[in-house]
Amino acid sequence: MKFRVNGKKYSPEGVLLLLPALLLYGAVIVFPVCSTFYTSFFEWNGIKQQAYRFVGLENYRTFFHDYQTATAFKNVFMLAGTGVFLTIPIAFFLATVINQKFRGLRLFKTFYFMPVVINRIAISLMFTFILYPKMGPVTVLLREFGIRGINILGNYTTAMPAVCLIYMWCDAGFQMIVFSSGLAAIPDEIYEAAQIDGVSSFQKLRYITVPMMKSTFKIVLVFVFTGAFKMFDLVMGLTSGGPGGATEVPNTLLYNNAFTYSRLGYADSIAVVVVLICLAFSFIVNLIFRQRD
Repeated sequence: MKFRVNGKKYSPEGVLLLLPALLLYGAVIVFPVCSTFYTSFFEWNGIKQQAYRFVGLENYRTFFHDYQTATAFKNVFMLAGTGVFLTIPIAFFLATVINQKFRGLRLFKTFYFMPVVINRIAISLMFTFILYPKMGPVTVLLREFGIRGINILGNYTTAMPAVCLIYMWCDAGFQMIVFSSGLAAIPDEIYEAAQIDGVSSFQKLRYITVPMMKSTFKIVLVFVFTGAFKMFDLVMGLTSGGPGGATEVPNTLLYNNAFTYSRLGYADSIAVVVVLICLAFSFIVNLIFRQRD
């Protein structure tokens, strides 16, 4: 007896071999997602003995009418904008550099990839010290230029731009490796033929490199946007959403409502909205690039 799925036949032995992985995936991914979606329609404080109170779409309505939500989405788009207009160009440039052969290449790769492997809480603690308003290195440097009394992470105006720049530093190394893989996949014969035809370096970049890396750019764009919406640890370690909610993102709102205010149903509705937005953006990006292809 064989099982048929989408017109293909599978033996019982193959299905049994997949069963442990499917059960694990269901327990770790599918069940929590379904449970989160279910709980988002209820008011619940997280205590098992307390009854769920059905509120329908009230949690979603509250989220979209909360004044902090506007700030959180503005900050997410600031992070995404930093990724698109700063991190991607820098990472692409670094990828073109590491695709060349020169002395110290391995050290160069390690130096720029190191922020990716360091825990982001450790990074946030490091930058909290660097930007410390009394004796941090940046504060001392600014003092030399006559700028005194500035608290970068404690100022409503400068806190979020500082978080964006730190996020760029953390993410550039990962994107560099992704772009480097895309560059390595382009056949050398194309560049050699272009060189014979007298094509300039800029023309190679515009007419060969960028068009042949469209799929890589698509992947990086999805990573940038979903990474901005998943941002939590860096913001929590640097500012905890402050000062005055200036650096709030959806995940800090989720955390505070779940573990500070014991509003688990409302927190789950925030999680559902974030997941749906990320899925929608991934679908739109894939659709746009498919149409261009």
